[in-house]
Amino acid sequence: MLAGCQNTEITETTPPEVEYLTIAENKSTEYKLVFLVGDKSLQGDFSTDLLIKTGAKFEVVTEENAGEKAIYIGTAQQLGGKGGVSADLAYTTYEIKVDNGNIYIAMAEESLVEDVMESFKNSIVKTADGVFGIDQNISGIRNTVNITETVPVFETASGKRRELYAAGGGNYQITYQALSLSTADQEVAAYEQRLVDAGYTLHQTNEINQSRFFTYTKGDTMIHCNYFKVMKEFRIIYGPKGYLGSQTPTTDYENKVTPSISIVGATDSVLCMVYQAPDGSFVIIDGGYGVDKTYSWTLNTGTKDEMTYTIKRNIDQDMASLWALLESKTPAGQKPQVTWMMTHGDPDHICLPPVFMKKYQDKFDLNLVVYNFPIVANVGLENGEGANVYQGYIDNFITAAKTYFPNANHLFFHTGQKLYLPGTEIEFLFTAEDNWPNKMPWMNDTCAVWRITSEGKSIMILGDAGGGRLNQMVGCFGDYLKSDILQLSHHGSNGGTLPFYRAVEPTVALWACEDMRFLYDRQRLGTKPGFEYNLYIRETVKYHYAGSYTHTILLPSLQEEK
Repeated sequence: MLAGCQNTEITETTPPEVEYLTIAENKSTEYKLVFLVGDKSLQGDFSTDLLIKTGAKFEVVTEENAGEKAIYIGTAQQLGGKGGVSADLAYTTYEIKVDNGNIYIAMAEESLVEDVMESFKNSIVKTADGVFGIDQNISGIRNTVNITETVPVFETASGKRRELYAAGGGNYQITYQALSLSTADQEVAAYEQRLVDAGYTLHQTNEINQSRFFTYTKGDTMIHCNYFKVMKEFRIIYGPKGYLGSQTPTTDYENKVTPSISIVGATDSVLCMVYQAPDGSFVIIDGGYGVDKTYSWTLNTGTKDEMTYTIKRNIDQDMASLWALLESKTPAGQKPQVTWMMTHGDPDHICLPPVFMKKYQDKFDLNLVVYNFPIVANVGLENGEGANVYQGYIDNFITAAKTYFPNANHLFFHTGQKLYLPGTEIEFLFTAEDNWPNKMPWMNDTCAVWRITSEGKSIMILGDAGGGRLNQMVGCFGDYLKSDILQLSHHGSNGGTLPFYRAVEPTVALWACEDMRFLYDRQRLGTKPGFEYNLYIRETVKYHYAGSYTHTILLPSLQEEK
């Protein structure tokens, strides 16, 4: 059953200036339904929806048996210009057209059929007692996305177009793979010119080791493009234009502090870090769990080094540690000014921030919230039932930010974009959008990666990203990944890769885990087979800091603050 079909309440609305085409009267209709789309499973649902709405039974027939009055449902290509339907509908657009008494419902992609049929159903009004119709002049092209500008179609001679992907934040993504390297550069340049010709304005552009990224805006619409030359892929992400930040570095500020990066002490293995910009403002990265728990943890199971110890997770203590850092490092006479950035929606990262926001809402200003969260149901979690749980974590975080700090801006970032803060550049190097169309069986696959640069020093933030995601970045970005400080993947346990860690070649390693795991876990020591990347870090990196206690590393010296 289509969404909303349970609502049987009818509202009589008959504006006198509208001329209606009657499609049902006295629980009867002359119209038949002709489905040209390949997915036939929705035919009964749509017929049932119309029955509930109008009281009339709409028969589903083949095109040969359509008769004189029919409602045709298909893609623009399937309809083949019938009724004057446009042949070049773009991506998430659709068209409803009335021609000679027939109704044509056309869409760019078959994946839109459910949304488009729902829109058509909602356009039916009760015009008189027992009479239902649609506006005779309903003909026109619309968009299922909440934008008004047309998104130009990418033209390629050889690339394979993948299915449309609802990427989160109201954005959609179309992916082209297997581009020809002999023509791809010219095709991407031609698409960028098409954006300019269509009236779009460049917001930001970036190039990393032959990969190109550009963001354009027009009216209420944003289009961001990723061209991964090494992967022979071009991705178009588009949706509502939200907050995008500055186009260029922020230079109008007063130097008040020595910038730094801190790993915040916690009572469990969580990721909570704080970067302080030279103007004294803060960037909080993730946060931790949201509930207390006492449990036993066993290291090195089944080996001579096996040990079991007790972890007493205490959320009030963890929040107090975070607040103590903010309070102690805020310039005198000021209130902490905060940007909150999230790598992904796992509970050991995302559940503490809403609790902290509620408890400390009067003590700091949250100016900006930064994230790229997918629609969890779309990513292919191995435990499909868990999608609602993870989506709940994400929704709770966003709701808390909007509730307690309604004036904060929200940035939904994309790969290749840059966020400029005072004396600070944050460059986004990976998002879940880069994984698609590969399935993401656990939430770590949706984790974003970015790099913070300040005072000529760089900090690579991995969150829980690992494995193929890291190696994909190595393939695309190569030596560009070299950074001074590395937050090790997935709390320093699994997920890292030797190619990525060698490309980063850090001087400082931050381990987002409590000291026991850092000191004694064979995975983190790199002595367990398969974890040689951690052995490499142990042998080549000079400074290591774990998360049982707060450590602050000053920039550019890379020395710990005493």
